[in-house]
Amino acid sequence: MKRRSCLGCVASVFTLGATLPGWVAAQSAVKVPRIGVLRWGVPGDDNRPGLTQALAAIGYREGQTITIDWRWATNRELAKHHAAELLSMNPDLLVASATPAGQVLRDATRSVPVILGSAADPVGSGLVASLARPGGNITGVSSNLPAAAAKQVQLLRDTLPGLQRVAFLGSTQDSATRIFIEQLEAAARVQRLKLQLMLIGGAGEFETAADTMLRERAQAVIVQPLFTLGQSGPLAEVLARRKLPSISALRPFAIAGGLMAYGPSRADTFRRIASFVDRVLKGAAPANLPVEEPTTYELVFNLATARALGVTVSQAMRLRADEVIE
Repeated sequence: MKRRSCLGCVASVFTLGATLPGWVAAQSAVKVPRIGVLRWGVPGDDNRPGLTQALAAIGYREGQTITIDWRWATNRELAKHHAAELLSMNPDLLVASATPAGQVLRDATRSVPVILGSAADPVGSGLVASLARPGGNITGVSSNLPAAAAKQVQLLRDTLPGLQRVAFLGSTQDSATRIFIEQLEAAARVQRLKLQLMLIGGAGEFETAADTMLRERAQAVIVQPLFTLGQSGPLAEVLARRKLPSISALRPFAIAGGLMAYGPSRADTFRRIASFVDRVLKGAAPANLPVEEPTTYELVFNLATARALGVTVSQAMRLRADEVIE
């Protein structure tokens, strides 16, 4: 009796063993989505946790249920190299932060879906045919930053009552710079301010640019967001040493020492990017997904910087802020 029972156990083991390979194969056949992220900036920016947290909130956990390959670049040649690398990994889709990154990926592939993570002017930059009907393989989030830049002029005027001359630190690497300048020129006319244009290629020119702005009697600086992606600290320090109040669109710039930041809510932007990733991975065609524009903006003041610059931030301005850094 015991012998028959034992034989039955052996038979059960063999039966289970015969079924295991198929079960294991079925599990290994479950494909983990792979996405490539090309960021314009340096690895020091805080966009990686922002995006991974937004993806995790809807069930995509990096290294578990999704694979994410990250690359950073601050010039087009390096961006092209990284784009080729990312495509060689056979991604299910790509994410591009900033307009130049989007343009590099547009030129690199017309088949792999590309999600824009914050493009200043997707239509004018040739990334999509229109916001409502993107066409092609690209869609995503428009930052609408040039429009925010016009609001930044007003905020500087409200914060610095004697303001007469404002400098714009813009990028020669970004095709959207033209739109920034148009918006700022119009806003400066309304505010009766003199606008000084300072266009540079990258972080290596921060010091020289700041000296020139100061020599030409700039009283405040509007910084194109492209320069704050992982470089907020060095740039804010360069401007602070010259006692130049500054504003940009991204919260990390104010945290790093800029006087203030005004632009689209980063948390909202990350949620939108994650939503696009989810829909495309589930089969939606980018051509049929309208580009989304920001609806939520945030204003951040750094009072420590204000005190160091001798700037008084009124109670009314503090109440307007979404965040005040003490």
